[in-house]
This record gives sequence, structure tokens and C-alpha cells, in this order.
Amino acid sequence: MGAGNVYLPLVFTNKGSTTCTLTGYPGVSLRDSAGAGIGAPATRRGPTRSTVSLPPGGRASAALHTLNEGTTDTPCRRTAERIRVYPPDSFDAMNVSVRSFRVCGGVFEVEAMRSGTGG
Repeated sequence: MGAGNVYLPLVFTNKGSTTCTLTGYPGVSLRDSAGAGIGAPATRRGPTRSTVSLPPGGRASAALHTLNEGTTDTPCRRTAERIRVYPPDSFDAMNVSVRSFRVCGGVFEVEAMRSGTGG
């Protein structure tokens, strides 16, 4: 983490009645208020971690990474209203509302799942 970097944790909670596991990276893309995509999906950043086991009510997270505006000459994308997230190994997406999340500097990355809510 250095100056100019922006991180946003994506927190996953097991709402089921049995333990589930998450391995690898979630799929993440940005959407505008009409649901249209904004740029390419996030690319994977860093190593894959161990499988995370989530008991009922347990939490795990993955961090999104971009840059602050003006860090590079690459312009920012349009501001996102929602983030579409596919949990690892899932074909069912969740749409999460966000406040003014914007990808800047040509960097939009997602890290692998880890235990806890720190991203």
C-alpha cells in the first residue's frame, strides 16, 4: 500500500446453514445506474491464497485496487453506481451499490479471497 493507491474491501458473508468454502478470486465488474458495464472487469492481483472455510455467519473478503485520480496520465472511468460480483466458482452474480467508486490510472484489480473482513 503506497500513496496514490485506493483499496475497497468486498466482504462475503455465509448466509447459509452449512459451512461453505471460497478459493481464488471473485469476478468483479463495474456498472452504471442503468446496469451497463463500465470498462473491462477487474484483473487478478497477487497470489492465490488457501481455501477459506466459512461457517454459517462467517466472513471472508477480497480487496479491489485502483489508483487515485491524477496519479498517472491515464484518465478515470465513469463513476460506478454498482459493482457486479461473482463469488469464486459461482455463476450467480450479486450487485452491490457503491458510492462514487471510480477506477483511475488504468488500474482495476482484485485480490484473492482471505479470511476476515480486511480485504
